[in-house]
Amino acid sequence: MLRIGLSLLLLAAAALPAAAQDEYEKLWDKLQPARAVYVLRQRGEQTNGAVTMSGRMVVEARLSCTALATTLTMEIRASSGGQTMAMTLEQKSTETRDGKVYRFSASTVENGRETERREGQAVLQSRDGPGEATIKGAAAEDLKLEAGTVLPGTHMLRTLRAAAAGKKELESRVFYGLDQMRITTTRVTVLGAGKSGKEKGLGAFADRPGWKIREEYREIGGQPGATTQTSEVFMTEDGVATSITLSIQGLELAGTALSIEKLPKPECKN
Repeated sequence: MLRIGLSLLLLAAAALPAAAQDEYEKLWDKLQPARAVYVLRQRGEQTNGAVTMSGRMVVEARLSCTALATTLTMEIRASSGGQTMAMTLEQKSTETRDGKVYRFSASTVENGRETERREGQAVLQSRDGPGEATIKGAAAEDLKLEAGTVLPGTHMLRTLRAAAAGKKELESRVFYGLDQMRITTTRVTVLGAGKSGKEKGLGAFADRPGWKIREEYREIGGQPGATTQTSEVFMTEDGVATSITLSIQGLELAGTALSIEKLPKPECKN
């Protein structure tokens, strides 16, 4: 009845200059590990027979001294034409601090039956590629990642850097490995600076400075006419999304935070 691809929480083979490495280290040190729970509600008017969706999403990001580990679980209830489907999406990933190694797994369960499972990894020669990736799913794939390809964590750091510098746009080639999002052209638009809301559920992340950021994901080499997936978030300066809007196959889901809690930061020796 419905297929959903999602991502949340974007150019040379030589090593980065020392100044650039130091800049990424500073951005990494600013990240705040957190666990967020959002309620999802569909935006827009519904007409007879249209798909309606609602649900819940939990996103957890943990830092060690060497890697960023993220887990996303989304539970969706979708109805159309008298039919109802319950779907659970789960995505897990780990990316090393140097932006060179990325491992992920993803699964989709529809009405209690697993319909998709995939996992894989990417290894880059430097933070900006080139490299190689493997994906195991319905079929095994080996991919060459050309120079200029980055991993999701590096993309996030670049987005924060661009927003802090007052840049309005950024485009990256990002390896995610997901269905309909293996390698994407990801276009970032910084819509403006401001502060997060003051809702009780935001906890320590209420009234914090940050930016409203829109991202568009288009799979490179995907099917002609495939719909561009988009997300719009308010992200604090330490990388925590306090509100989310997702556009999936022409449907919009707005995510409101029920709770966001800080997780401990690692104590690392430089």
